[in-house]
Amino acid sequence: MTTTLFQGGRVLTLDQSDRQYHDGCVLVRDDRIAYVGPRADLPDTPVDHLIDATGKLVMPGLVNGHTHLSMIFGRTLGPEKLLLDWLDQQLPMIGAFDGEAMYVAQMLGCLENLKNGNTSLVENLAAAHPDDTAMEDATFRALRDSGIRGTLARAFEGRNFLPDFMESLEDQARRVTALAERWHGAEDDRLRLSFGPLLPWCMTEEMYRETRALADRLGLCLHMHVAESPEFNRLIAKHLGRDIRQVELLHETGCLGPDVQVVAVSDVSPREVELLAESDTRVLLDPPTRLFWGTGFPAIHPFLDAGLTCGLATNGPAANCGQDLFESMKYACATAKTAKNDPQALGRYRALRMATSEGARAIGRGDQVGCLEAGLKADIITVDLEQAHLAPTLDVTAALVYSAKGTDVRDVMVDGRLLIENRKALFVDESALMRQAEEIARRCIREAGVDVSL
Repeated sequence: MTTTLFQGGRVLTLDQSDRQYHDGCVLVRDDRIAYVGPRADLPDTPVDHLIDATGKLVMPGLVNGHTHLSMIFGRTLGPEKLLLDWLDQQLPMIGAFDGEAMYVAQMLGCLENLKNGNTSLVENLAAAHPDDTAMEDATFRALRDSGIRGTLARAFEGRNFLPDFMESLEDQARRVTALAERWHGAEDDRLRLSFGPLLPWCMTEEMYRETRALADRLGLCLHMHVAESPEFNRLIAKHLGRDIRQVELLHETGCLGPDVQVVAVSDVSPREVELLAESDTRVLLDPPTRLFWGTGFPAIHPFLDAGLTCGLATNGPAANCGQDLFESMKYACATAKTAKNDPQALGRYRALRMATSEGARAIGRGDQVGCLEAGLKADIITVDLEQAHLAPTLDVTAALVYSAKGTDVRDVMVDGRLLIENRKALFVDESALMRQAEEIARRCIREAGVDVSL
């Protein structure tokens, strides 16, 4: 048995009672939290590793509900393009990946997430199929080796897409089944698999229904982009030959429910919000990317008013050029307030829970992580409060949501394993990884024929 003690800092539990301790402790035994509370009440127990949290905040790790780490080599390429034009530039780079490129991209993305305090993430992977499931296996190896709590949400493209990325329903079923057998629940359930369509016009109604049936058979969640812009709904109507919106299509084909995660949802009608609420579908919001692309102002408050479970996301590092979930919290509050002309449309407490406990529920991890509570998995971060942009910290929640940055994170633990200590990665040589990523990115750009001047 290994024990670690976070001692001497302020503890923010985000549990049901929202308990805080100004001089608190968090004791970890193996991969679980054993004690959370005042230092004065700490049980007398031997400690293998002591982390001095003086001047820091100890809190749950953040939950990044949706990203595309495979696109990390495309960071800074095309940031002023329209969404679909940007995608046309990014996909050829991914199409040039081999297993080494995918592994390095994913490792770099995991490192960035962990250094920003994101202990859980959902990696939505769209990849070519040069060697059956080689790209997915490389991704899972990176999630495993980095130590992060990761779900690979495998994308499906059945038509109207790049030929190397498309597959039949039969191939999807065979590959997803094989991946589930190898990886779903691996590393004591630290790794999971989910899947779903990448873009709605890449699917027929039959593909939606068969994908849903496969998810039911394997007990996997569905994870998909939904109504990211008005163009999405126009293209759906064009390719399906009838006037229907995406959430309505998902309702018709049985692809809504508490095991379904819909991402972005910028262009939805009041009736579609009702359908999401009635089915208890989970919503993942990435407001920085919506504003970055100009694909639609993310109102946010309709989902909150409807009682939906909502999580927050960064989207991919090539989409908003970062993986800072503190930034997503701040943008979520700002956009919700502006959309409703109400400074209380989304408050700091709800935003923080959307990045932790509520976000964990949104991706199906609510029974494992999201708050500091005895018996839960030990996914813990520390935030340095002794900085000019956080002082004075009169309201620690407001400081986290409105002033903090991912670079304020100092220590990161996942599953009881310390992965980042005082901002230094313990699981990888950071400098070597970044050099390797630079070399491979330039190779993939050349092979894809991407014009980096655009």
